[in-house]
Amino acid sequence: MDRNRIRRWKAPKTIGTDRRTVVILFLIWGLPVFGWEVPKKEILNLSLWKKTGVVQNSEPGKKNFLKPKENTPKQGELFFDFEGEVREPQTTETGIPFKSKSISVVSSSYLVDGQTYFFGRKSAYFSGRRNQIHLSVSGNSLFGTHPDPFTITIPIRLGEQGAGSVILDRTVFVKGKKYGISLELNESKPTVSVNNLLQKSDGRTTSFTLESPVKIKRKTWEVISIYFDTINHKFVLYQNGIETAEYENKQADTLGFGFPENDSTPLVLGKSFYGNIDGFHIHKGEPEFEYTKFESVRYDDETKIGYMEGSTALSPVLETKYSNSSLLRIHWNVEQPKDTMLELYFRGTNQKFLDTNTSLPWTRIKSLDKELPKNKFKYYQWKLWFRPDPMGKSVPNVQSLAFEYTEQTPPDLPTRFRLESNPLVGKPLCFLWNSNHEKEVQNGGGYIIHYGLLPNRMLGSVFVKKDKNGNLTKIDGNEEDSGFQNKRFCITEETLVNNIYIPEGELTSEEYRPLADQVDHSRKEKRGLLFQPGLTYYFRISAYNRYLNEWDSKDQRSPLSPPISFSFPKEVSN
Repeated sequence: MDRNRIRRWKAPKTIGTDRRTVVILFLIWGLPVFGWEVPKKEILNLSLWKKTGVVQNSEPGKKNFLKPKENTPKQGELFFDFEGEVREPQTTETGIPFKSKSISVVSSSYLVDGQTYFFGRKSAYFSGRRNQIHLSVSGNSLFGTHPDPFTITIPIRLGEQGAGSVILDRTVFVKGKKYGISLELNESKPTVSVNNLLQKSDGRTTSFTLESPVKIKRKTWEVISIYFDTINHKFVLYQNGIETAEYENKQADTLGFGFPENDSTPLVLGKSFYGNIDGFHIHKGEPEFEYTKFESVRYDDETKIGYMEGSTALSPVLETKYSNSSLLRIHWNVEQPKDTMLELYFRGTNQKFLDTNTSLPWTRIKSLDKELPKNKFKYYQWKLWFRPDPMGKSVPNVQSLAFEYTEQTPPDLPTRFRLESNPLVGKPLCFLWNSNHEKEVQNGGGYIIHYGLLPNRMLGSVFVKKDKNGNLTKIDGNEEDSGFQNKRFCITEETLVNNIYIPEGELTSEEYRPLADQVDHSRKEKRGLLFQPGLTYYFRISAYNRYLNEWDSKDQRSPLSPPISFSFPKEVSN
């Protein structure tokens, strides 16, 4: 049987093996799928992930996935991301700091859609006239008689219906004359009607229309922005940051732009619309000339340096069942549009660390199955770095991520541990046992003989011996007259002394220090007791891999064997 054979989805029996392969698949929508037995503590919860500019997203027909956050407004009079209650669809999770006191929700009716969204994790779905949001704007200066330049931005997702819709409306009839603004779709083309809001010197008012020649695509998020330049009497319609219609009035008799005085007419959002709205936004000033849904490349003319920060997703510190695991390959399912970047980083060690650790270096994964990090680990962490395309139009996303690694299982306990014969007084106490099959024990590992006064309480241990040159070395059982089924080691009082009192510096090399369990590097360290006549001693043996380290790899030692006993005779004098 090949003990190191990899089987990804069905676990063979682990008896008689010294390594195992584990596949952990981190499905972005919740729980991992396991290839082999994995401790339950490895189950991930997305709420534990540190996300910098990354969200768990969802689209119809797709599972949840990770991608960078969309850009959100930095200032404004009003911003609806529909994360809050239907009766008050204000921002809650995105933390946008502005909410106009002079714009309030009079009534609100829409369906919450948690599967389709532009900002956050929800959007509002409108189904004709049954769903509308009425906003009171009469106290806001932007909807007064002399407003400053302002912009209304509406991200929409048009449904199967809705080619002829009224998305936004604030109109009032005064003496049979229509005043106000409206945004409609005519055969899926945005049309902005401005009714009698331009004021003439003779007291008259005039109207105009912005008609876009570009159709709104169905089932795709499109951003419509209307810019009202009330100072220069210029009005522009944008679709996804691109100007599609413009009206400018330079006539000398045009005095200004403004809504009727004391107009209490509500601003109606989704008046007769079929589809989704998210991120409805009103703010002073003009919109971005080039709309970007995500972060775009920036360039500093003075320093001549361009840069894009990107976004990161950081996992918690994860733990394998056994120490000294080795990364074999990585599997992931991603979408990476042209000119975007997606990088994966990995770090791991046998020593426990915090996810805030800055001294443990990250390794960038260049290949999913070649040139992977060689360091052994029990604790590990991964990091994803997302970068949109330079125009900020598209981003990569990750649907699933899997790490396949080989764990270093501890050795089996040695078998047939026994006394060679009843020793004579003053002669060595010799033990026999069968050799362990694990190559990590045979090559660089060894054995420890434990002893105590009770079967289950060991008070001392023998883990080193002196070679022919007088140097301390590991116990491997390869003594004279030993064999594969008769590993042999004899203990004398000198052996106990060598293990109880270790001179300073003798075990400072990496090869021997882990065995000594030296917490204190004092001149001498007491580690056991000498045999005394008239007492019964119990002995047990354990095997350890060459990876054993008492600080971070204690699991690389086998359980202790069943105890055997020996009673040291005592001479009683009168």
